[in-house]
Formats: sequence, structure tokens, C-alpha cells
Amino acid sequence: MYVVKKKRTSTCTDGSSIYEYTLSDPVDKPFLAILETFGKIEKRELGGLLMFTFRKEDWFTLKGMSDDTIVYTNFKSSYAKSAEDFIESLLKTYNQQRKSE
Repeated sequence: MYVVKKKRTSTCTDGSSIYEYTLSDPVDKPFLAILETFGKIEKRELGGLLMFTFRKEDWFTLKGMSDDTIVYTNFKSSYAKSAEDFIESLLKTYNQQRKSE
């Protein structure tokens, strides 16, 4: 899994930015399981799919739905590098785990 496209969708009044990431593969249960090891994740079932909101401490949020290739992130501009590094680390961990299966 890798990022196909990234685009800034909006900027909030508190200075945080919302980005839309298009991934090469849809979010699946192994991806969500890895996400849970990095922080708090809330899940809600909706018609057989899982809507999820992941929070890492108080500086990063990732939202999406299972079986979808689009996820949304929200973070303050001052954390842009940390957010990019985190997404890179998340995808790297996911890809390594998938290879070992």
C-alpha cells in the first residue's frame, strides 16, 4: 500500500489542515489492527463497513472507512513533518506485515 495522491482540502480557523489521501489499496482489517498499535481508534459499523477515527495524542487525526482507498487527516501545520513521517511509518509497517504473511 502506498499514497497515490495527496491533496489539501481545507484549512481550519485554528491553523490545522485537512488532507485527503488516496491509497493504492483499500483500508482493510489488518491496516486497522496496525493503526490500533499506534494510538486510539474509534470504530463504528455502518452497513457491514467500519467507519473509523484514529487519534494520535492531541496532534493528529486520521478518518476513513474500511474497503475505501480515501482517508482524511487533520493536523496543525506545525506538525506537518511529523504527520508525513507517521503516515510513512504506518504504511511501511503495514507493507512489512503483509509481506511476512
